[in-house]
Amino acid sequence: MSGTSRILRGTGRAAIGVVVVAVAATAVVVLGGVPLPAVERTPPSVEVDTMQDSTQRLVCAGAFSVLGADPARPEAAIPVGAPVVSVAGEASETASLARPEGGDGPPEVLAAPSGTPLAAAQVQSVDADTARGVAASSCATPLNEQWLLGGDTMTGVTTTLSLGNPGAVPATVQLSLYDENGPVVGGQTAAVLVPPGSEQTVALNGYAPERGRIAVRVVSTGAPVTASLGIVQSLAIEPFALDTVTRQSAPAERLVVPGVTNIHRASDRGPNDLEDTEPFKVTVRVLAPGDGDGKARVTALDDGKTIDLGEIGLVGGQISELQVPSWPKQANAVVIEADVPVVGGVMGSVDTDKAHDFAWFAPAPELAAETPVAVPVVSGGKLVLANPGEGEAEVEIDPMGEGKSRKVEVPSGAAVVVDAPASATLTSSAPVHAGVRYAEGADLAGYPVLGALERDGVLTVYTR
Repeated sequence: MSGTSRILRGTGRAAIGVVVVAVAATAVVVLGGVPLPAVERTPPSVEVDTMQDSTQRLVCAGAFSVLGADPARPEAAIPVGAPVVSVAGEASETASLARPEGGDGPPEVLAAPSGTPLAAAQVQSVDADTARGVAASSCATPLNEQWLLGGDTMTGVTTTLSLGNPGAVPATVQLSLYDENGPVVGGQTAAVLVPPGSEQTVALNGYAPERGRIAVRVVSTGAPVTASLGIVQSLAIEPFALDTVTRQSAPAERLVVPGVTNIHRASDRGPNDLEDTEPFKVTVRVLAPGDGDGKARVTALDDGKTIDLGEIGLVGGQISELQVPSWPKQANAVVIEADVPVVGGVMGSVDTDKAHDFAWFAPAPELAAETPVAVPVVSGGKLVLANPGEGEAEVEIDPMGEGKSRKVEVPSGAAVVVDAPASATLTSSAPVHAGVRYAEGADLAGYPVLGALERDGVLTVYTR
């Protein structure tokens, strides 16, 4: 074949190729605008019960830790005495957490299969050289994020934070502190390491000294933890009051705080003292942790009506406060309704000629209607039922064990105090909030009924 023939043949093939490519490109353009038959296939899915073979765990705070109980180590939080734990339900296994300072009454860990009614609380009377009063708290489920509000770090007051890790791996805990002026500069501390199966206690006075109000956000990675505050106040060198604070899981626009009371039995009121004021006032504190400002309306609930207490102006990141000049005598709960998500707490007091004590009452979560909830009532405690809803709630209280059930009517916008067995199940016809109040002599304490954490229980898995 001559060179000319090869060139002509190559040229012809190239031309044919160009034509084919052009036709194909045209077809793509044309067909791109024409809807083609589509084959849709939904991926096969399987629903998995994530609650199966899972375990719920509750951690109690353990013996109250007092900063400076050992004069040789004033920076150490030393556990004193031992609490009494009340359990509603039956734990399938129990354990305790180790503490660096040892002592009696270590933090208890209770476990049971998920879905099994189980709740616990503890109460402890403390009468030491540097601390006096009664503290009570709910035993709680470990979380990766939680909030606590109460106390301060002024001279004469110590506020400690106890972190419990019942898991099998270490927890790294980050603390973010807030006060009356906003987020504490430098208050986002270096990580606190909580080894598995242990409890660590740190003093917030060291992170944010001389603060008149204090709140802390607790965020853990590696393992969820429980958190509680311990507050001790002294006047001069004499112990004055103490309490523990139960956590809140997340900010919300409505907080319901059952159990609040203010009791004054002292006879030292002078003839010129105003009858409509109290020497130790109920104090309501609210933190809007976001950047936005807002307002919060505060009301009290008694056994038949709602009483307006006032309004709090909210500045994002700052702890705001309302002091109630005279607490309504029959009131048993506080409701905080804000236009931004908030966390909060309410302090009540008992004052007698012989002694004084205070309690920081924490918000209680809503207990869903027609859902049995385990309720632990410590010895000497009274159950407080709060109904901020629009309809009446009928609450049935069933003893776990011997005894007869009873029904209690809780009117709309009311909070009532009822006797309840140490271990009971509560079922309400409408959503309610519940707490337990301990008030005997010169001692005051309280804690919320936490109920079970909301868990979906069903996970949809898509297979290939």
